Amino acid sequence: MAKAFTREYRFELSTLLLAVGILSTFIASIGIFMSTLPDYLLPFQPAIKAVGNWIYWMLVIGPILLVGGAWWLIDSVKKTHDLIKYLRVDSKAKFVKNLDDIEYLAWVLPRKYEEMVIDKKRQFKM
Repeated sequence: MAKAFTREYRFELSTLLLAVGILSTFIASIGIFMSTLPDYLLPFQPAIKAVGNWIYWMLVIGPILLVGGAWWLIDSVKKTHDLIKYLRVDSKAKFVKNLDDIEYLAWVLPRKYEEMVIDKKRQFKM
């Protein structure tokens, strides 16, 4: 069964949200709080002018995207790390003991991790 788009591409989407959040927060901050831009920030001037009065909304939405993207990316990395830790175990008893957590993590993460769990189950003849 195919996984949801947000689960299959959770690393890419969380990184994209984080990057958009950083960029929009940065552009909104320099557009609102700096009346004249120094030379090294002049390349951002067209983006600031294009946004216009919506720049205040960017200052609100940008940090939300930044925090949400960072949380989602950290959560994804943590869950991947936990699953890899569970899959490195050599004892079938420990594997079976943690099987509920393993299957949940495999369900939440992209399909390749689910295939890793299936391979580990085959290794233990389950």
